[in-house]
Amino acid sequence: MAGAEKMAEKIPGWVERLLIPTLEARVRGVVKEEVGHLEKTMNAKFDAMNARFDAVDTKFNAVNVRFDAVDTRFEAVNARFDAVDEKFDAVNARIDALEGRIPMMQDIADMKARIAILEKREVR
Repeated sequence: MAGAEKMAEKIPGWVERLLIPTLEARVRGVVKEEVGHLEKTMNAKFDAMNARFDAVDTKFNAVNVRFDAVDTRFEAVNARFDAVDEKFDAVNARIDALEGRIPMMQDIADMKARIAILEKREVR
């Protein structure tokens, strides 16, 4: 049995030298294959996400263009309101000028009425 024990002690070293490099190469190959498959899957998913983000960016850019157009329209509307305000200011200035003339016109009308009364007195 002593020979069998010595042989049993030598077998693990022999198995280790022959099988471990083979197993290690196989494990490395399987891991490399699985990692490669995982990498391809992840790249495909990232590419899909990038495409979605690009689509969202395109939509946001379109919305920004629309907002810019709305801003331009609002600026045009504001310019029109400013022009209307200026016209109203001019109309108000004319009205103020006319209001200043109204008392003078009333005074003239009163004078004409008095003159007419005086002329009637003289004619009689």
